Amino acid sequence: GVGRGLTRAYAGEDAKFTVESRDVHRNKTTSGRVPFVVSVRGAVSPAVHCIPGDNGEYHYSYRTAKAGVYFVGILYEGVDIGGSPFKLTVDPGPTHANGCSASGPGIQGSYTMVETSFVIQARDYYGNARTTGGDVFSIEIGGTASARMRVRDNENGTYTVAYTPEIGGDYFISVKIDGVDIQESPFTVSSDSMPRESYLEMYRSLEPDFGRKVQSQMLGVPDAGLREKEEARKAKKKRAAAAPEWDLSVKLLSGTDLAPKDTVAGGTYGTTFTQSSDPYVVLKVGDSEARSQTVEKNLNPQWNEEMVLKVRNRMQRLEIEVFDMDVADDDDSMGKATVSLVDLVEGKPKAVTAKLKAFDEGGNETEEGLGEVSMVLTFTAAMGQVDTSKLR
Repeated sequence: GVGRGLTRAYAGEDAKFTVESRDVHRNKTTSGRVPFVVSVRGAVSPAVHCIPGDNGEYHYSYRTAKAGVYFVGILYEGVDIGGSPFKLTVDPGPTHANGCSASGPGIQGSYTMVETSFVIQARDYYGNARTTGGDVFSIEIGGTASARMRVRDNENGTYTVAYTPEIGGDYFISVKIDGVDIQESPFTVSSDSMPRESYLEMYRSLEPDFGRKVQSQMLGVPDAGLREKEEARKAKKKRAAAAPEWDLSVKLLSGTDLAPKDTVAGGTYGTTFTQSSDPYVVLKVGDSEARSQTVEKNLNPQWNEEMVLKVRNRMQRLEIEVFDMDVADDDDSMGKATVSLVDLVEGKPKAVTAKLKAFDEGGNETEEGLGEVSMVLTFTAAMGQVDTSKLR
């Protein structure tokens, strides 16, 4: 077989390739009368059309709207021809406003004079996420007033937009490409003054002397008093870091409807295709980490294994990430989730179902509906623990 459409295509395009009929000595024949059996299989199985040509050639075409990895099987009299099945990569089509979306706090609400941001996900007309940069989006912020704005191309199909509302009120954010609004654009965002408590939380991460001075001015408390509170807070944090305070027992049960990452060719002639993954789970709280066993070729795995993590601060969250194990390449992330530990009661097991989502490098959600992971969490006190009734 020859032609670009045998190994590469774009979503939504008419991809083409040609199969030449040859004899056992690889000489091109002109008397071929029996068409080949051709199939394209992957995330979907598009229809394949054949037009017989001259000199024993057969011209094939197909179209698929979903990007991903496919396999092209070509059989003659029930046997794969040389090279079949061929690995086909279908790339996303050109960026189109109908498929693009935006997410993040910057289109949900903001505080006056505090920078906020949102992320644009470039997609093609069919909703396939783009994986390269270079698109030019037109972004306008208006309404109550204009806002200082900056845009960063993350070079992975996403674009981060950061802006600072200068006065309170309603703002309108328009995001366009090629003169057309993306999904849900224009967005309406309200900007309010930041509550005093939020200011204090923000300044805790600043240089200590400056943070205390700002807090002193806002609360009318002498700086010395705040200094004592700051030193007490640091001492408490140091004591907490000295040794683990709790053991978090995680009984990892199962996964449901996990995302497929592998397409495997099988069957007698290599024309049966199955989408699957080899999932394992990584659990993390602070610097304590544990990994589960790998369940091969299963999107609904049963782990039924128990792991224990050390917890120093109950305000930390349990981080969950599922990976697909690859022997010849880096393991692929299949989704992430976090679980709060605040409402766990010591010694009382709690069943948890974590819904997996995908996030970009900036922590912005890019995809949901990647399946679920079920587990049971139990807190137990470590040696020398304090009275935990105060934490309930």
